[in-house]
Formats: sequence, structure tokens, C-alpha cells
Amino acid sequence: MVSSWDLSLKRLFSLAAQDLITFVLPGASHVQQASGEFVLAIDPPLTELGALYADALSTCTLAGKPLLIHLEFQSRADPSMPQRLLMYNILADRRFGYPVLSCVIYLRRCGVPTTPYQRFLPDDSPVHEFYFRIVKLWELSAQALLARQLPGLLPLLPLSREGHSRQVIRTMIERLQQARQYELLEVGLLLASLAWADAPASERQWLQEQFTMLTEFLQELKQTDAARALIQEGLQQGRQEGLQEGLQQGRQEGLQESLHKNRRLLVDIVSARFPALNELATLAATAISDLDTLLTLTIQASTVPDAERLRSLLLLYLPTSDDQPPGAPIDHGFR
Repeated sequence: MVSSWDLSLKRLFSLAAQDLITFVLPGASHVQQASGEFVLAIDPPLTELGALYADALSTCTLAGKPLLIHLEFQSRADPSMPQRLLMYNILADRRFGYPVLSCVIYLRRCGVPTTPYQRFLPDDSPVHEFYFRIVKLWELSAQALLARQLPGLLPLLPLSREGHSRQVIRTMIERLQQARQYELLEVGLLLASLAWADAPASERQWLQEQFTMLTEFLQELKQTDAARALIQEGLQQGRQEGLQEGLQQGRQEGLQESLHKNRRLLVDIVSARFPALNELATLAATAISDLDTLLTLTIQASTVPDAERLRSLLLLYLPTSDDQPPGAPIDHGFR
């Protein structure tokens, strides 16, 4: 089952693949994401394995030569991790014909395997010696991540050694705002909500306030940016009379795109944590037309402690009649 941790890191990779590649292997250049799905059912000896899904697989170059970099994002101990990495490594090598660097990035403290993975016969003859890389984020200092000067690493600050510090979260917010990397900032705050799940209520409340301020800021910024771009275009093309219509259309298109992305994220998080609530989450997400409300609900869905509380929360956003505005909280009698 895909977890909220996995979903957040996969989104981070889609936004900042090069920065994560540089983090794992300095000097490597990301070319494009490759398919990490390996369907084995067509190979009779491996039919029991069905399909395997690598978290992130990237075709890269290093010193002008091709290679693959495979990243696995792990939030808990898995004794079979070395064997999993080895299988992915062999399958990717076989499909693409390039050498493969495997790396597992551990997101929170847990048991970690040793590298290389070695297997021997009873007479101590070697069978396997598989080298892979390990990153334990909780051992890295916030300063070490900041020193890399890579925006794509800033969302990982909440998972660093000092990640439970308000100052570290403020630094992440400030740096990403300065870089205008607002999607990365959303990922960073989602990771912070996961990392701070066991923090005192006052700390979780403070974090949610940061998220609320961000959503308000983004709404204002989108309107400002859209206005600036449309005014510039209108002046260049001499069509000032169409400015107001274009401005309204630009805002609406931007809003719909953001709603679509965040609806999908909300459903993914709910499905990963409580699969039985998938259908309810889809209905609630579809009903919400206010971006601030949708983002706040997404944070709540990633931190609410049990399925029953989340179910009650989602029910609040289901319309009961045609005259009920979509996305408005509705009183169903649940408390």
C-alpha cells in the first residue's frame, strides 16, 4: 500500500528530480523519469510476483555516459529491502541496458540494512555482493541540507536532525518563498505535518497556521501574477479592451488546475491511510471548490489519528441539496 510519505516524496521527485539526483550522486545529470513498473506475470517463473513498482527511476548521465538512478523512499524498517533493491536493479539493468545505482532514502528513524548485501554458500563461497546507498535523513543536520543550496532539498528540512524546530520550518518557508518554489513549499509543509504527527497540540496548531498563511498568500500571488502577465500581453498586442475578460479567464484556469492537483493529492493521501474511505474522499474532494478549504482538509487528512474522525470530517463537505454551494461545510449531525 502506498503511504502518505511515499506520495509526498514521489511528488517531490516530480518537482525537483535534478536536485535529488545531485543529492545522491553529485555530478550526475537527470535526463528524464523512466518507468519503474516491472510486470512479471508474463514471465512464467515469476508469475507469483505479479508487478513491482519502483518509487523513482531516472535515466541520467555521468561523465558523459548513461546510467540509471533508482530511489526508494522508506518510512519504516523492511528486512527485505536489500533483496528488493537487488531485484529492481537487475530488472532495470535488463530493460534499459545501463548500470543502475540503487539508493534508499529513509525518512524517519527505523532499522536500516547494511550495504553491501552479501550472500554466501555454506562453504563461505560468495554468491552475491550488491552495493547500494543509504541516506538516513534524521542523521543529517538542517545546516548540511541548507549548505547544498538546492531548493529541492529544502522540503526535507522537517525530516532532518533539527526538523522539529520552529526555526527550521521558518527557514524552509522563507527560502522557498524567496525562490518562488511554492509547490515545493506545499510538499515541505505536508512532510512537516507527517513528521510532527506526534508533536504537542500547540506545535501542530502552529504548523497548520503556517499552512493557512501560505494558502492565503498563494491566492493573492496568483491573482497578482495573472494580472501582470495579462496587462503586459494586452499592451504588446494593442488589445487593451480584452484585458478584463482575459484576466478573469486566466484566474479561473489557474484555479481549476490547482483544484485538480490538490483534489488528487487529497484522495491519494486518504486512500493511502484509510483505503475504505477512498470513495468518500473522492466525493468530498469533488464537492470542494475553494482552494484554501481543500488545502486545509488535505493537511487534516494527513494528521487525523483514526478513520472514524476522518470519515466525520469528510462528511462535512458533502452537499445535501442542489442549492447548497459546493465545498461549504454542511451540518450532518456528526460531532
